[in-house]
Amino acid sequence: MKKFLILLLTPLLLAACNDDEEFTPDAGAYVCSLRVTDASTGQPTLEDTGIECLLTEQPDKSVALTMKNVKFTDNPREPVKTIVFPKLSRHNDDGSTIFESTGAIIPEIDDAPYEDYVISNFACEVTDNAEKFHLVFTCTNPTYHLNHTAEFNGTLIK
Repeated sequence: MKKFLILLLTPLLLAACNDDEEFTPDAGAYVCSLRVTDASTGQPTLEDTGIECLLTEQPDKSVALTMKNVKFTDNPREPVKTIVFPKLSRHNDDGSTIFESTGAIIPEIDDAPYEDYVISNFACEVTDNAEKFHLVFTCTNPTYHLNHTAEFNGTLIK
């Protein structure tokens, strides 16, 4: 009788532990297109493709978003850089995984925090069973007269 009961309960236990909607950070590499617009005028200022965005789980269970080899202007003096948005939280919502920040986002550029760059209007979402990636944010820096919105759209790298 005990064996029969165990056999009956096993599928229930497996179903309770299985979360098909859960994001797997190890599979979070996306190739993206980027569109930058002037946040004050809404006019496009740059379009680029082939940018790699990575979502990786950190030891504290937060998620870091890394944008590799990116620049936001067509100015030849602007260097290509790697930018990290650390300490994002995540939750599932109707089949999508939403990434957000509970506080201010201080980007790390080439492993150093840049507090002068203010990140606002941050929205990051993974959809279609983690196949599609969408990220949008506004970045301002009064010293450099910077006020742009960056929008990334990507697909999972298999």
